[in-house]
Amino acid sequence: MANHDEDGAKIALLAHDLRTPLAAMRLTAEMIGEGSLDIAQAEQLSVLIRSIDALTQLTGDLLNAGEQDENAPSATYRISEIMLEVTDLFRPVAEAKNLTLDVVLDEDTREKLIRDGGSLRRVLTSLLDNAVKYTDTGGIIVELSTVASNEPSSSRAIDDNWVNLSITDTGPGIDPEERERLFRPFVRGRHGKASAPGTGLGLWGTAELVREMKGLLRLAQPKSGGSCFEVQIPLQTQDTIDRRPEPAPSSDMEPVASRPGMTMHILVVDDNETNCRLLAALLESFGMSCDIAHSGEQAIVLIQKEKYDAALLDLHMPGMSGLETAEELRNLEPGGEPPLIAVTAALESIGDQRLRQAGFQEVLTKPLSPALLYKALEHANRLNLAP
Repeated sequence: MANHDEDGAKIALLAHDLRTPLAAMRLTAEMIGEGSLDIAQAEQLSVLIRSIDALTQLTGDLLNAGEQDENAPSATYRISEIMLEVTDLFRPVAEAKNLTLDVVLDEDTREKLIRDGGSLRRVLTSLLDNAVKYTDTGGIIVELSTVASNEPSSSRAIDDNWVNLSITDTGPGIDPEERERLFRPFVRGRHGKASAPGTGLGLWGTAELVREMKGLLRLAQPKSGGSCFEVQIPLQTQDTIDRRPEPAPSSDMEPVASRPGMTMHILVVDDNETNCRLLAALLESFGMSCDIAHSGEQAIVLIQKEKYDAALLDLHMPGMSGLETAEELRNLEPGGEPPLIAVTAALESIGDQRLRQAGFQEVLTKPLSPALLYKALEHANRLNLAP
């Protein structure tokens, strides 16, 4: 049990550490989006941002694994949206190989919901990755359809509350003798070994994810050749569903550059040099100046010497954490510290209430949104102007 817990802790730590470069990538991508882009560049940037968001969601799933409360309200996701988003991520790769990548969507499935959105995304990503990787000519078709109640694929009861997601390619296909062991760990087919490196864990992991979703995964053999993987999954059918609020796309927000400028001097506190440079560039685009501290101790020294209109504190720093820095600032001169804005990749590890008690006026989570940062700074500016 100890080894299992230790492995889980290492995975959670890795997922947490991945959030920092992902946040930097997301912030950089949004800053690029503030510039002048043609239609093709804007579409490519959109694919990049969605890819980063997908990775961020996966790291969040890893961090929250084992902490799920089955009785708590759960978010649901439109299967069609996940299918379209993941397919779009593979479209540039398919086009580079001169492959077609088509989507077929039954109108009846457009609003169908599922609870395990992250798992479905991983399943579709794995199957599409294989399809594009092992297909040299022709193309791939991704299809979402309803499942008939008399579907003979399994003895398990299937009704109208199931959908079928299929990925059909025109690749070399899978030899009949390989099919029975295809979903075992560390097993690779003959064509896979000959064409690309791999571990043989992709399809096994996919099968495990589908099993956890209480779904069915099977390999069909198209008459035209190639392969067809079918994923049949039960839907979320409860009448009252709490949908997870989704932030509006940055393109729908008022562009930051078009907003009235604020003259503010900000202190950025982060031990990661890349994050500091990105925040400095972003603040400069707002027309603001900043100083940088790489530790809580440096931040305290600077605040005692200089007046700042706000301080952006990373919570997870070696030595003195952002939380400890905020508490120390309050002890030095209660009410004299600038408005504090917490920046974190793991809010769940501390809790919003604890941060408020420490003196933070705002809490921003990574990946950092330029629009939300600007809004937080506007709030800090109002606090400074208040009598």
